[in-house]
Amino acid sequence: MNPPADRAVYFLADAHLGGLHGPADAAGERDLEAFIRSLIGAADALYLVGDIFDFWFEYRVPSSHGHDGVLRALEALSDSGTTVAFLGGNHDYWAGPEFQSLTGASVHHDPLVVTHGDKRVFIAHGDGLPAGDWGYRILKSVLRHPIAISMFRLLSPAFGGSLAVRVSNVSGITDDRVQAAIPPMREFLISKLDEGFDAAIVGHVHAPRLWERDGRSAIIVGDWLTNRSVTALDASGFRMLRWSDGKLVPNDDARRESGPGQ
Repeated sequence: MNPPADRAVYFLADAHLGGLHGPADAAGERDLEAFIRSLIGAADALYLVGDIFDFWFEYRVPSSHGHDGVLRALEALSDSGTTVAFLGGNHDYWAGPEFQSLTGASVHHDPLVVTHGDKRVFIAHGDGLPAGDWGYRILKSVLRHPIAISMFRLLSPAFGGSLAVRVSNVSGITDDRVQAAIPPMREFLISKLDEGFDAAIVGHVHAPRLWERDGRSAIIVGDWLTNRSVTALDASGFRMLRWSDGKLVPNDDARRESGPGQ
């Protein structure tokens, strides 16, 4: 069963499931499962734009990842005919065949270019893409190298997961760091519009933003972790939303601004 192509397309990023622990993490996971299930029969596509999990790594022998409710919801959404695409972020880049088997989602390790309606859209998690931060770019290339991945697989899942949790430091995502990351990400997104894309969409920066330039859209989805942010695309264009009390509502915290040159 395939949903009609005129149904909305949704984008979500940075849930960091497993990163907070305790009640806050459980609430985020329950909300995410409910949101995904609300899309069954109602969405053309769902793009998971990285860092949905605070850590995901696939060993040679399948192991428990937890998050069963969310995984089952994604499988049900895929089975309903909705396209589900997962883009690895800097925390869950290592998702692969096992995740695809569990959810029916396609898994991507590089930016995507897709077309919905009359819009050609660039989608990426966003880490390491703006200018600068060469130190992180070098680290990123090391962590994603096949040799490093093979060496990590030598660790037990329990030890590897514990190490990843200690390194993750979700609590270190401060407002100052988020605000500092917005300008370079905006410049990167605008550069993609200059290349001819009708829209450029990223996650990674935990603040929802929408800039419009000459009828084109540059978007930071924002995070699910604290803001429950969602971006939707339908016949009326892009909308910045959030999940609240079991439904999507306008995201009043999302800034909608004109881009440079307006």
